[in-house]
Amino acid sequence: MYKFLKIFCVFALFSTLSAYRESIAETVDNSRAAELLQRADVVRSPWSDFNMIATLSYEKMQEQKKDIFRVYVKNHVNSLVCYIEPLRQRGNLLLMLDEYLWYYVNKTQRPMRITPIQKISGGASYGDISRLSWSKDYNASLAGESQITVKGNNFDTWYLKLKARSRSATYHTIDLFVEKETGYPRKAIVYLQSGKKMKTLYFTGFSSIGGKTMNTAMEFVDHLESDSKTTMTFSKVIVRKSPDRYFLKTNLSSIYLDIFN
Repeated sequence: MYKFLKIFCVFALFSTLSAYRESIAETVDNSRAAELLQRADVVRSPWSDFNMIATLSYEKMQEQKKDIFRVYVKNHVNSLVCYIEPLRQRGNLLLMLDEYLWYYVNKTQRPMRITPIQKISGGASYGDISRLSWSKDYNASLAGESQITVKGNNFDTWYLKLKARSRSATYHTIDLFVEKETGYPRKAIVYLQSGKKMKTLYFTGFSSIGGKTMNTAMEFVDHLESDSKTTMTFSKVIVRKSPDRYFLKTNLSSIYLDIFN
């Protein structure tokens, strides 16, 4: 009996130590994943406050289309997106405030709530242009390492799995590939809540602006629309704070002239 108890105690101790080691390893991996995700975020949104021009290019009905927006970013996570072209949508606005996204149609009474995953143009969703960081919206875990190819170039990457934790998250889950050498995001595969693959995003262009590197070109492959492609580019980046009144939902009907004059 004593021998049996001794064996049982040794087994229990071994199991406890193994579980403890696994817990420590998971904590280290998750901490590493959060650090890698933050590095990728810094490349997507290098400053807390800035504005820029965003251009979406895609094909519709066998015709090349181009939509243009001015984007104002505040405190990394809040944004105001102003439609410039096509002209019929000029003056329409998107306002991202914390976990909520509002769409205002020019010369109407009040904005309406929308979800970030809804399409804005081509294969891009509203959240792709109004939310340029992942850290606030997703929990990250380190899934391993992977070599990927983007535009004919090979990259050694860390493979992260992101799971949405807030209502402002554009996608339910994301497989994100972050380049080991630079910390740049290189590829992301995004999924619906059902687990179905929705899109693949390629981060294809990076520019040096004001002494910092910024991701300024992306390509979306929409798997729900016959793998159609959309490109999004950022240009005319200006690093400065925008007026606080731009980020008040109650002001959307009155700031049109301020922005477009």
